[in-house]
Amino acid sequence: MDPLTHALTSFALKRAFFPKVERPVLISMLLAGTLIDLDWLSSLLGPSAFLKWNGGPLHSIVGSLILAFLISAAIRAYAKTRGVLLQGALWWLAPICAALLHIGVDALLSSGIELFWPISRNRIALDWLPSFDLWILALLTSGILLPELFRLVSDEIGAKSKKPRGQGGAIFALAFIAAYLVTRGMLHGSAALTIMERTYSGESARRGAAFPDATSPFLWHAIIETQSALHFVQVPTGPRASFDPESATHIHKPEASPMLDAAQETEVAQQFLALARFPKATVQKETEGFSVDLHDLKFDVLGQTSRVVDADINLDSAGKVTFAHLEWRGTSKSN
Repeated sequence: MDPLTHALTSFALKRAFFPKVERPVLISMLLAGTLIDLDWLSSLLGPSAFLKWNGGPLHSIVGSLILAFLISAAIRAYAKTRGVLLQGALWWLAPICAALLHIGVDALLSSGIELFWPISRNRIALDWLPSFDLWILALLTSGILLPELFRLVSDEIGAKSKKPRGQGGAIFALAFIAAYLVTRGMLHGSAALTIMERTYSGESARRGAAFPDATSPFLWHAIIETQSALHFVQVPTGPRASFDPESATHIHKPEASPMLDAAQETEVAQQFLALARFPKATVQKETEGFSVDLHDLKFDVLGQTSRVVDADINLDSAGKVTFAHLEWRGTSKSN
């Protein structure tokens, strides 16, 4: 999820459930609820580092707890130098809640996070939400700004509220978001079940995934794998939805070959295939050998072009690997 949504979520969490904490605790919550995404900076070190660290340890339960506590301790120490003594448990508990809420939301995306690191490096991606959800952002903004507007009106007419500032609006916003997420989950389950019950070009589905649309919670973009091909299809959901498997776009799998086998055995390919949801290989004859390109069709369905990693492997005419690198999609060969 985008940093703005995470920051607003942490702010709403503070108003709803920790309305009386001091300002330093609010700062700790905002930092703990957003700095987990620092692993995105691994992209500065290249595609290999990004593939390994983005969504990695910082997005785990253990990693987020450690980060939140360190942030809380640092803010508490600074506040003490300014004459503000933070006591009780909320100075660390509230930021931890913000951090856990962050990774909980990110687990609902399609990017995948190592939620149970270091016990397991398997990535969790429930595919319920797009990376930027306008509906959640609108609910958070309304839940935060509308109470401020009502407060201004009340102050003008001299009616002072004794309730914590913005608490009601934040609670309603978070409650509506929770209901929205449950609805999203149900619609996703319906879409996932629908695509697995049909046949595509006469073949049964082996596995599939329904990815969220960027704007409509009732539309899903699916990839289905059958024995000989991968299929793209849009899946509408809702009371009057009608799914047509015949509208699917078919991409045939490459034929087995020694060149493809040799490419897939490289360390670069193994690193890529360990995280790719729906890998697609393209084998091409070149002037002095062969090239094998590996990319994840998930990003094609999501329409994502930024920070997408592909694998590029070259082999000579005898099948010996001469070049193997991870690279950003749309760039030339790079480290």
